Amino acid sequence: MRIKKLPENIVNKIAAGEVVERPASVLKELIENSIDAQAARIVISVEKGGKRLVEVKDNGTGIHPDDILEAVGRFSTSKINSFDDLFFISSYGFRGEALASISAVSRFSLISRQREFSLGKELYIEGGVFKHLSDTGAPVGTTVRVRDLFFNLPARKKFLKSERTELSHIIDVFHRYALYHSEIHFELYIDQKKSLILQPETVEDRIKRLYPKVENLVYFEKEAPEGRVSGYYSPDYQTEKGFIFINGRPIKNAVLKKVIRSLLGNNFYVVFLELPPYMVDFNVHPAKIEVKFRKEAPVYRLLKEAVNRSEKPVFHLSQPKNSYSAEFKVLGQIENTFIVVYYNGDVYFIDQHIASERINYELLLKKYRTSGLDKKQIKPVKMTVDSLQKEKLKELKELLEKAGFTVNEENSTIIITTVPEGAEERDIRKFIYSLLDSETPQFEIESFLGEIACELSVEAGDILHEEEAKSLLKIWLETENPNLCPHGRPIYYKLPLELIKKKVGRK
Repeated sequence: MRIKKLPENIVNKIAAGEVVERPASVLKELIENSIDAQAARIVISVEKGGKRLVEVKDNGTGIHPDDILEAVGRFSTSKINSFDDLFFISSYGFRGEALASISAVSRFSLISRQREFSLGKELYIEGGVFKHLSDTGAPVGTTVRVRDLFFNLPARKKFLKSERTELSHIIDVFHRYALYHSEIHFELYIDQKKSLILQPETVEDRIKRLYPKVENLVYFEKEAPEGRVSGYYSPDYQTEKGFIFINGRPIKNAVLKKVIRSLLGNNFYVVFLELPPYMVDFNVHPAKIEVKFRKEAPVYRLLKEAVNRSEKPVFHLSQPKNSYSAEFKVLGQIENTFIVVYYNGDVYFIDQHIASERINYELLLKKYRTSGLDKKQIKPVKMTVDSLQKEKLKELKELLEKAGFTVNEENSTIIITTVPEGAEERDIRKFIYSLLDSETPQFEIESFLGEIACELSVEAGDILHEEEAKSLLKIWLETENPNLCPHGRPIYYKLPLELIKKKVGRK
């Protein structure tokens, strides 16, 4: 058989296979382009798990009208000028084949306008075949619509998973870029319904907004000649989930992940590594998600030192928990609200209500997870639900039973006859509707336990005698998380004695 050159359309489809694995791969490339275009606002819309549509709209700098066609050509890029630039990458989209690959296997449209032009340009390509390029009215920025992915490659399309699975990959990609770029306004619409709107915020707030199970975050950082590492882990969120970023790029590296797990156990984490470009190679995978290090040992050492010197929660010391009670000294009570304690060279102001709330919450949580909560009979509460909510209720029946609820169905109505002991009946309707509409029912139930714990706890304004205060503190210090209340509020404020001495001029 003679050797021959492959046709351009086949070459493009082969290249597409390297870059475009699934709808989430498309989203990744488009988000990166928007970030590189300095967008402050990125709006994402997906339909049918991204199989029908992946759209990314941004308010970035846009593409020059004379460069529109060039932007979807193979090996076209504005990010590199020489071979050496490949080893000093400071942007995301440097390979110059993403749009060409995507447009080869979809019905692809691109609309873009730069600020200095009154009109934008609209480009349409179908399966790699140019259809039209025309002037159009458009806001400043770029909108890319990718419809019917792999419509011209039915064999490849069969390898896509269910809509739910493909959507889970899309959400994972969205979370990764939204986490690192917390300064950007993101919006996500799924099947034409608003899913999430993220205003610019701190990294900590963005983490907690995306992962509500994160109650407490421990920060760590370390800088050395070989680079800088910083990040967070959550001592109260046990999960396989964690994120690693190197020079702003979300990456995967099995060995690095193993090192992190050896340091942090099964806690949720977000790790940011900033390394000299020559130390890391992003070119080992077409989609730039796998990396190799020129020298691995310094990177792992940097990470270990950062975690080992992290800001551990105050009461999570190495000594046995039961030794706390013998060492703290109750100094008194302020406004019948704050218990003042001297402990290990520091003065603590502890909110008695919130400490009591933490105790009751953990007791309720333990009982809920084991034998189930005690029930109390109430006057039947009737609620109207739709068919989807009714189906959801069937899925949640076992969880609700463990949480102390008895729920019966009657046509389009549900009737609640028991609730957990300590629950306020006025909160029942709001909780049930919220639960039926939630994608995280376990979190909703545990949050509701926090509301019950609040009702059962010592109040601000209650007078506590010294022994009562000591008893409360002893139990509180034995809790799993003595730092935060169930709603995320800090339980105490620490004032170092050394600072007090400095303020009054005592050395």
